[in-house]
Amino acid sequence: MIKDKAVRKTAKGASTARVAQQSKLKTGARRHHDTNVDQILGSAASLFAEKSFGLASIREIAARANISFPRIYYYLRNKEELLYLIAKRGMERLLVSYPKRIEGVTDPAEKLRIFIENHVRLSTGNPSETKVAVQDTGKLSEPYLSEIRALERHYSMIFRTLLVEVAQAHGNELDRARSRVLTSLFFGALNSVPTWFDHARDAGRQQPIAAEIYRLFVNAV
Repeated sequence: MIKDKAVRKTAKGASTARVAQQSKLKTGARRHHDTNVDQILGSAASLFAEKSFGLASIREIAARANISFPRIYYYLRNKEELLYLIAKRGMERLLVSYPKRIEGVTDPAEKLRIFIENHVRLSTGNPSETKVAVQDTGKLSEPYLSEIRALERHYSMIFRTLLVEVAQAHGNELDRARSRVLTSLFFGALNSVPTWFDHARDAGRQQPIAAEIYRLFVNAV
């Protein structure tokens, strides 16, 4: 009986070790897969920004990502899915990073300043991705387009809510029509930053740029 218990304990230990090893292998494979996907998305974004979504080919994207042309279809179905994933990743990066940066912040004006600074930092840090998201997202078909537009509306509503809260803190009321106009002007200004931002000239100036945009809008309400 003692021997049986020892055998069962050994078998259980071996089984646990196998599960741990399999889990480790799966984790490693998933990391490798995620790294390759990131590499493909980065290569696709740079090519779409240079040549446009319509002119860039999957073969060119595979070559830039150092992945064989047939193998790239292991990671994606078609070029449109690449555009969707680029736009989705950009929006999710903005939506995830902002709440983390305002933890413990209660002042609406400070939240607005952080919102703008966060956007400028991320958009200038990923200029190709930002350019593609602004210029080419409308070329997506359904259901991709609806999903991206829903993320954009959610992000836009965060800003509109901040404007209303800042106006109230100033003792003012911001009606729906004016908040819509200010929101459109705001994202027009923000989305133009990567088009003129020069890393050789403007590197390290993201914070002053964000501060100028902040002053324009905080004083508008």
